[in-house]
Amino acid sequence: MPQKILLFFLLAAYPFLVKAETAYIDATQDNTLYESPGGLYSNGMGEFVVVGQTIDLLKRRALIAFKDLDAIPDDATVMSVQIHLYLSSEISEATPVDIKRLTKDWGEGASVEEPGETDGANAKPGDATWVNTFFDFTKWTKAGGDFVPAASDSQVIDNVGWYTFGSTETLVNDVQNWVDNPGTNFGWILIGDETVASERQFYSRNFDDPDLRPVLEVQYSKTGSLYDFSGAWADPTLDGEGYLVFQTPAGWLIYYFGYGAEGGFLWLVSELLTLDQLELGKPFEMQMLIGKPGTFYNPAPSSDLTPYGTLSVDFTTCTSGQFILDGLDGEKISNVYKLIGVDGTNCQILLISN
Repeated sequence: MPQKILLFFLLAAYPFLVKAETAYIDATQDNTLYESPGGLYSNGMGEFVVVGQTIDLLKRRALIAFKDLDAIPDDATVMSVQIHLYLSSEISEATPVDIKRLTKDWGEGASVEEPGETDGANAKPGDATWVNTFFDFTKWTKAGGDFVPAASDSQVIDNVGWYTFGSTETLVNDVQNWVDNPGTNFGWILIGDETVASERQFYSRNFDDPDLRPVLEVQYSKTGSLYDFSGAWADPTLDGEGYLVFQTPAGWLIYYFGYGAEGGFLWLVSELLTLDQLELGKPFEMQMLIGKPGTFYNPAPSSDLTPYGTLSVDFTTCTSGQFILDGLDGEKISNVYKLIGVDGTNCQILLISN
């Protein structure tokens, strides 16, 4: 059977694909650090957060945290992270803004400056200020905030409108660590160009229009791997056979379509397998079952399936690998490539035309 006919057959047999899941998370707190020796100013309940440097050469840094990550399962693998912010005003040409992971917790008090919000209001108890993490009880180790030196992402900010930070490997690692260790989630600090007048305002979580507030977008997988391997896989040198991989939240399931030792059709299905974490280049093994498939209106019950052998699965990349089927008909080694896969993942698909 030519490979493109097999591909058509597999497409027909594979009516849906498991997709990565996406969570949209609102900010739980935000604030602005206004440079001042005494650290007396804040804007916990303001409608804006401010970054950059004013025309008076005073620094402004924005704090933002998304601490309610309950929408992401504890055992999930974070695949993609994006932070969406709406720029409401600016005073300069395009300048970069870095976003860096904070290393100390901080507060959002009841302070609010009206109007403008460029200079801050008198700090209220629990507010973060240039000097304090929580006014006026605890302090930053270094005035202006405690954060890792390297940026999790950087974007050039210019005209009013939406801006998206990410997805970067560092942002993904930030959120994955917070999912695994919630007590370390202190959010990020946004730092603009502090060598020139570059003050910019983003809408905060307290802005009147909820559609313009900050949003954290996280794509995650509950299947124990960074990529979704679901799809049709085949060895280009072996006509008329292939595998269907289902990577589901409940576990992995793989079907085999091909021929037995005597030339007859052979259909196999694996037992459901749960992986704590998949590693490229590290094989895992699944038990394969055989039985009468039944019909659409009268499918065979799972109790009718009997052991056939084992399938060793080794993904070398997200689109290639080696499957070794060892059972009643002997051993079959297939150097497989993904023919079709999950829309929206980073894996490129190999199309075979012979």
